[in-house]
Amino acid sequence: MTPKTVIFSCNWSSYPGLQLSKNPLEKPALDHKIVINMCSGRISPELIIDTFKNGAWGILIASCPEGECEHDGNYKTRRRIVILKRTIKQFGIDSNRLKLEWIDKGEAAKLKKTIDDFVKKMEKLGPIKF
Repeated sequence: MTPKTVIFSCNWSSYPGLQLSKNPLEKPALDHKIVINMCSGRISPELIIDTFKNGAWGILIASCPEGECEHDGNYKTRRRIVILKRTIKQFGIDSNRLKLEWIDKGEAAKLKKTIDDFVKKMEKLGPIKF
């Protein structure tokens, strides 16, 4: 069974790296859904919870690194993730299913490895059982 993972990618930092990491001739080893957003700070807690409710096994947020976000969205996201990890535990969801990673424009290899590792981890955890 293919893990259902969702990656929220910042349009300004991690998305350019994502574009660089894609080879159109290469079939992706692991399947995942990528959602491009204007800033990780705009990802609401409700969206995270709804994404889990709609069947995601895991959610990875790829955000600007420290000091790189012009809107401080990465710091807002970090604070939200801390709270959300506690919240999803109350629903019986392993907090490791929600991950924040700070990735800069030129870090295509880091982004690809982060996504691959995260999807593999979700594959081991399996689907969420509510």
